[in-house]
Amino acid sequence: MLPGFAAAADAPPTFEEHVLPIFREKCGSCHNADKKQGGLDLMSFGQAMAGGSSGEVIAPGDPDGSYLWQLASHSSEPKMPPQADKIPGEMLDVLKKWIAGGAIERAGGKPITRKAGASLALDPAAIAAPSGPPVMPPRLSLAVETTGAKPLAITGLAASPNGNLVAVGGRKQVLLYDASSLAFLGVLPFPEGDVKTVRFSRNAKLLLAGGGRGAKNGRVALWDVATAKRVGELGDEFDQVLAADVTADQRLVALGGPQKVVRLVRTADGQVEAEIRKHTDWITALEFSPDGAMLVTGDRAGNAFLWETRGAREDAVLKGHAGGITAVAWRGDGTVVATASDDGKVRLWARKDGSKIKEWDAHPGGALGLAWLPDGRLATCGRDKKAVVWKGDGAKDRDFPQHADIALRVAATSDGGRLFAGDLAGTLVAYATADAKPLGTPDTNPPPLDNRVQAAETTLAAATKAHDAADAELLQARKALEAILAQVAVAEKRAAELGATADKTRAALTAAEAEAKRWRDEADFAKQAR
Repeated sequence: MLPGFAAAADAPPTFEEHVLPIFREKCGSCHNADKKQGGLDLMSFGQAMAGGSSGEVIAPGDPDGSYLWQLASHSSEPKMPPQADKIPGEMLDVLKKWIAGGAIERAGGKPITRKAGASLALDPAAIAAPSGPPVMPPRLSLAVETTGAKPLAITGLAASPNGNLVAVGGRKQVLLYDASSLAFLGVLPFPEGDVKTVRFSRNAKLLLAGGGRGAKNGRVALWDVATAKRVGELGDEFDQVLAADVTADQRLVALGGPQKVVRLVRTADGQVEAEIRKHTDWITALEFSPDGAMLVTGDRAGNAFLWETRGAREDAVLKGHAGGITAVAWRGDGTVVATASDDGKVRLWARKDGSKIKEWDAHPGGALGLAWLPDGRLATCGRDKKAVVWKGDGAKDRDFPQHADIALRVAATSDGGRLFAGDLAGTLVAYATADAKPLGTPDTNPPPLDNRVQAAETTLAAATKAHDAADAELLQARKALEAILAQVAVAEKRAAELGATADKTRAALTAAEAEAKRWRDEADFAKQAR
């Protein structure tokens, strides 16, 4: 045990007695009243609790949600102390116990009461559902751009918010399927490279795809769903676009990827309106709020932020995940945003202040996909190879059958009746949300159209040959039947003739018997008369 820290094991640690000595030794050179690195002074209780330029760094009662703990424990970037060894484990234990115990200032002090979380209640009146008839594309070409030896891992998956349509990202193409029949509807070409993310606009009228070629180029394409016409290309990245979304008014597209920068690009002229350069690792997830006023972003280092869309001003830091952010999703009423992480957890955050409302362990090894259902339930999937639907408060509602490989993405139809889950092997499975029953597995690696024609013609030729053979056999059988029927007719005629002869001989026999009897009777009478 390090000198000076024994008391922490027997009583709740306090700032003055147990934590301040740690801060003085390990953090004081950068975070003091004279040199507030990052705007943070850790040499007094009040200043430490006030936080720094990035906001509060200590969340009493919640070490994992405390930015200070994340940096000190090296579970998030930038690691602290910078360019130095990690704080010894016994010191970290004291720091964690102090935060978990409510960040008590001095002996005899009371733990700080955690702020009340925002309500988890869904506000149906705040959900702006798309109006008008379902938006569906016209007849599309079934000619695929390319086919691989195996399907591409499904990292791009989306269901239309107003239409019976599911989009899947593929190699140089977006594949469209009917959400009810699971029929393959056609292809939208994406010659820029592999599609890594797909999104429908909030009104279902636009479909967005982002992707490109690793370390070479990245682009976002937009299609008018009703006409299936490409209406724009945005971005000119030097690496693939991994995450992208479009605002509800379709004015801006946000995109990001390995370059660690989120760009907000105007759809009208393709110009960059704002850039976000706070992320320290690849941008892996982002999404605009339903009203388009807010943007949530996440990266591979576990950093997540809320931004005001107008001007890309930082609104809140979503602190707490110990692994990379894998997915983000706004609830339909726009008051709650969910994040999934490689740490296996799902967290719900309040839009109004970025505070954590709820967290739970969702998928051992990593939670990878998120999708809100219209009734406020949340669908997730992850490295445990399965999808799960959770109630609005984080309680498990239903498990879905396990996939053969890691489940990467989930999407729910606009009525919530069907759930689609895609995995690392490129398998897409449709489920009935009500009972988790698998409904089918659309082909996400359709063969070239020429191959389909050739296969159909081969099948037709085989069917024709089988049909002709059956026809020939039927003809022979009919001929044999006709011969048999002819023999039957002859036999029936002979039988009729023999029947007539039998009738005549039977009548003659009867007459002869009667005649014989008569004369026997006469003979008997004559004998008696003598």
